[in-house]
Amino acid sequence: MSEINIQPKKRGRPRKTEAKTNSEINSSIKKKRGRPAKSSAGGKTSSNSSTKSTVKRKKAQKDIVFALDIGTRTIIGILGRRIDDLFEVMDIEVCEHKKRAMIDGQIEDIHQVGEIVEQVKQILEKRNNISLERVSVAAAGRALKTVQVKMDFDVSEREFISSDFIKSMEIEAVQKAQKQINSTKNEKNLEFYCVGHTVIRYLLDDYKMLTIEGHKGKTASVEVIAAFLPDLVLESLYTVMDNNSLSIESLTLEPIAAMNVVIPPEIRLINIALVDIGAGTSDIAISRDGSIIAYGMAVVAGDEITEEIIRTYLVDFPEAEQMKKNSVNDSFSYKDIFGVTHEINTEDFLNGIDNASLMLAKTISEEILKANTISPQAVFLVGGGSRLKGLSSKIAHYLDIDENRVAVGSEELIRNVAASKSFELGPEYVTPIGIGMTQGINQGYDFSTIILNDEKVRIFNKKEISVLELLTIAGIKSTQIMGRSGKNLIFTLNGERKVVKGKLQVPSRVSVNGVSGNLNSTVRQGDNVKFVSAVKGEDGKAFVRDFLNGEKGSIKFCSQLYTVGCYAVVNGKEAEADYEISDGDIVQIYEIYTLKDLIKRLGIEMEGIKYSKDSMVLPLDYKLSFGDVIDIDNNAFDFVQQEKQENKTLAEIMSNEDVFLEQKEISVRLNGKKINLPPKSDGSPYIFIDMYNLLDFNVADRGANLLMILNGIDANFTDVLKDGDDIIIR
Repeated sequence: MSEINIQPKKRGRPRKTEAKTNSEINSSIKKKRGRPAKSSAGGKTSSNSSTKSTVKRKKAQKDIVFALDIGTRTIIGILGRRIDDLFEVMDIEVCEHKKRAMIDGQIEDIHQVGEIVEQVKQILEKRNNISLERVSVAAAGRALKTVQVKMDFDVSEREFISSDFIKSMEIEAVQKAQKQINSTKNEKNLEFYCVGHTVIRYLLDDYKMLTIEGHKGKTASVEVIAAFLPDLVLESLYTVMDNNSLSIESLTLEPIAAMNVVIPPEIRLINIALVDIGAGTSDIAISRDGSIIAYGMAVVAGDEITEEIIRTYLVDFPEAEQMKKNSVNDSFSYKDIFGVTHEINTEDFLNGIDNASLMLAKTISEEILKANTISPQAVFLVGGGSRLKGLSSKIAHYLDIDENRVAVGSEELIRNVAASKSFELGPEYVTPIGIGMTQGINQGYDFSTIILNDEKVRIFNKKEISVLELLTIAGIKSTQIMGRSGKNLIFTLNGERKVVKGKLQVPSRVSVNGVSGNLNSTVRQGDNVKFVSAVKGEDGKAFVRDFLNGEKGSIKFCSQLYTVGCYAVVNGKEAEADYEISDGDIVQIYEIYTLKDLIKRLGIEMEGIKYSKDSMVLPLDYKLSFGDVIDIDNNAFDFVQQEKQENKTLAEIMSNEDVFLEQKEISVRLNGKKINLPPKSDGSPYIFIDMYNLLDFNVADRGANLLMILNGIDANFTDVLKDGDDIIIR
């Protein structure tokens, strides 16, 4: 998990000599261990050694890694160091707890655990003449909580997906996981800390991709698994180390440590389940597609077998533990609680505890299936509990996979590790070696306090972390960290798509110990960090006034008020200059400065009709003035009517003769509604355009889109109306 999340810094390497083979390295380790230094005088010590005792000064720890695996039954200490791509195991010490100080991998008796840690430390110091001050440890899987989340992000308006935006996606996903685990109530009210996350996959428009940087699309998605530990686990570990004057150099998770030994990144493309079977718990990690994708934990392990031995063969706890170890032989003897010695062959012994073995195998298999959803392609068993004969075949049975695909972590499966042949690197040493390897390649975590804007932030992360990771742990929102450009405003202007771009964000500002930095700057224990949040860019804005080239007013045209000049209609309604345009608005700007502009806007036919103002006929290019009163010219109207009648037959003229007589009230139907029209005061007839004053909508907003029907046929503005006419205007 952590190895994917953060790129480690390169460490200085030991001085290189000619390339050595593994056997040469192992041979050199043998020569270095357990032998006093010889003088040049035939191996004799200094001549004054017989009269004056000398105290040999211990050498400094320097680049030597001290790893501790604090288990339920034993504490294993390992000294090692990196040699190029190998981890060299220099020494190993194992001490058992004097009493039950650990329960299911969790420290219960801090004082008792501290005594055994001190014992392991002193033995290694004395044997290697070294002063140990720094230690690498691992947290128990029992307390580990994981949350898997998936988040989708709209990227449709982005020119491309940047690396900063990808970081922002991950941050938001981890923060979502943090909220989920914080919202989950627990009986002890524990506070959980995020200890890292792994990106399981990226998606772009539902297509899985190795990287989405530089791509374009509509929806980008990230799926992560985030791991959390309670403060109780951290505090107990740190207290034990503090009591033994040991500074925690690296803290990792037990399943990650074991993964680094037997399942390195290059084979994590395979769907593999790793199970670390200790005394109290069986920790599970699942790899697939190059990542650790899930964790699990079974609350059964080696102790269940030990307890079954106690019940079946009536022995005490130490004798039961010894019987498990002796079961690698064909037969062995044991002494029961009555002091009677018994001889038993291993086959009978295993049959006697078969129920417990089946229960252990079944529970582990169920947890693997729960974490992986299906049977994995392979299973690796590590930890002391994996030595139990027949356990691997039982797990293969429950998972329905070939027995050859369930392997116990023997020395042949431990990768990139060199050790003297005097060390038998069995499965119980996989996790402690992994703890050392994890520190050696800078993949461990540290728990420190950093001051952020005058507030203490407790971090459980790498010894050196980036400002970006610090801010994430502190719960700073991604929008405050990365900032975001304002949204674009998109609308339609005069029939064309218009885009007003949002402004760029103001970047966040960072300083570390008073020196200007950035999100990638590294911080460590005791650093003082100042952070000023990014400011989101303003969204794209536009107002109607931005597109107006003049003022607006009104005139009276054929007894109807109309807006003229320069004005806007938004979504079918006239809008004021201060109207703020919204996404998706349809904006139409009208510029009506002449009589011709108005007639064209209203969709009136221009031929054969003349208009007048104050009895003066107006030309079509007449420039309108606000307040004008314009009507159809009466003389022109009589002339038009006369022309029309001259083209009619006598019968037609006679049938319409009453048009020119004294007008009476007439009744018409307008859009299906009956309307009575009283005589006009000037005696003139009603014409089609007079009906506009009776409509329940603004004709100016409809313009040339009007449908005008008189008695079933297309009508003109000047058509004379008669009693009983059927009029449609829509």
